[in-house]
Amino acid sequence: MIAHTLESAAGRLNLTIPGDILSTSTEILQQEIFGVLESAPVRTASLTSLNLDLTAAKMVDSAGLNLLVAIIKWAKSHKAEVGVAISSANIQRTFAFTRLDQQIELTKV
Repeated sequence: MIAHTLESAAGRLNLTIPGDILSTSTEILQQEIFGVLESAPVRTASLTSLNLDLTAAKMVDSAGLNLLVAIIKWAKSHKAEVGVAISSANIQRTFAFTRLDQQIELTKV
C-alpha cells in the first residue's frame, strides 16, 4: 500500500512506494496511485511538484517503467515537476538506460 502526503500550501504531493515495481504489483499500484492523483483534494490543489519515494524499491521491470511513465505524463499534463528518490544502483541504471532520468529530478539517497 502506498503512503502519500499532500502539502497543499506548497503545491507538493509525496508518494511513497513500499517496494519493487514489478508486473506482479503494477495493477494494484496503478489503482492506488491514480486513486490518489484523481482524488478531490489532489484535483483541487495547485500542484507544482510530485515526489516519488522509491527508496524501498530494488527493482523496476518493464511494467513498472510503464507505470512510472504514466505517472510522469500525468504530472507533466498538470504542469507539475517530478522528483524521484531512489537508493538502488539498479534503478539508477534503469532510469539512465531508458533516459527517464532526463524527464525527472533524480536523487540517490
